[in-house]
Amino acid sequence: MKLKIAYALLLIPFLVACNDKNEVLSSIPGGAAVATIASDYSSGSHAVISDTNLGFESLNNILPTGSDITLAAGGKYFYRIEKAYAGNNITKFSFADPQTVIWQYSVKDDPQEAVASNPTDMVVLNDQKAYVIRYGKPVVWIVNPSATTEQDFKIGEIDLSSYSDSDGVPEMYSGVIADGKLFITIQRLAYYSPSEIAYVAVFDTATDTEIETNYLGDLVKGIPLEIRNMNNDMVFVQSDNAIYVQGVGSFSSTVYTGGIERIDVSDFSTNLVLDDGDEAAHPNGRITSLAVVSATEAYFLGCADCDFGGGSFSDYSLYQLNPTTGNVVLVSITEFQNTSLNDLALSPAGDLWVSAGDATLHIMDTVSGSLITSIYTQLNPAQVVFGE
Repeated sequence: MKLKIAYALLLIPFLVACNDKNEVLSSIPGGAAVATIASDYSSGSHAVISDTNLGFESLNNILPTGSDITLAAGGKYFYRIEKAYAGNNITKFSFADPQTVIWQYSVKDDPQEAVASNPTDMVVLNDQKAYVIRYGKPVVWIVNPSATTEQDFKIGEIDLSSYSDSDGVPEMYSGVIADGKLFITIQRLAYYSPSEIAYVAVFDTATDTEIETNYLGDLVKGIPLEIRNMNNDMVFVQSDNAIYVQGVGSFSSTVYTGGIERIDVSDFSTNLVLDDGDEAAHPNGRITSLAVVSATEAYFLGCADCDFGGGSFSDYSLYQLNPTTGNVVLVSITEFQNTSLNDLALSPAGDLWVSAGDATLHIMDTVSGSLITSIYTQLNPAQVVFGE
């Protein structure tokens, strides 16, 4: 097991806003872990945020590593995923002790492999079983999160090679579990071009066998999507029994193939909730991140200059969407308009956490639409996950 022992900690308290009854507006009983990345991409680390009697406290820059990282969570634990340029491994931590490595295991097929496995997500079913989504390979790893040795970590595989495109890999990206089924987004970027139909593959978590979703006219069992290039987590909304998927679309400055799509968990039917437009009209820009409260309330980031051909990636705004009607409004908070924004997450309390490019996490009350507080994270925050 490879351990990283050099780290720096910064503990900073932030007071949380209260309402007229002096009640705390936000609560994260299990804590929150944040992937944080240097502005020049020279390093990365994680931060952990808890709320106390004094308000939110942030423990920053824990166990520095490379910048190519993301996070996953399951129960009282979170997992730091070091992707292609940060080591191709996963490290387990507890929310209660985020500075101590429980284990760190490689997700490479071979220590000397030429092509990076590039893990991009880990979907936890329970303490004994999880799924590692590996962007650079055609095979999902089934793993035991409680394994005490690396030899016992991998316990099975799921083969997605039937979805591979002309470059030989399917480009699986993220996953979510709903109603005993594992849903996996498959980008199918042919040499980085989203020219092929994207899919969501569905598996029975009891048997790990693929489920036929009954779409005719193709050679695979998964759900074909209208959107392309899904580059964020899928969101399962239990009250709606639906999964929402966001796609950023084409890398071309003149082609728009992104948007937000809804998948019914019971019958796998889909509908396009929001289209990102076309070359002539794309009022929200590229859609880059998504958080869903209910069938009538969601939030997404739109990037006006993300044309992937010279844009500065600094002109993001936060929008509120009604997925049922398709109505979109710009969120009026100035911190969320025409600036650098990285990611969205919905807390267990229903508050929206917005990762900004100025080393700040902003927390918004989705009921009142007001800004609750802002938290300094030392490096720029990206993905946020929550404990139980």
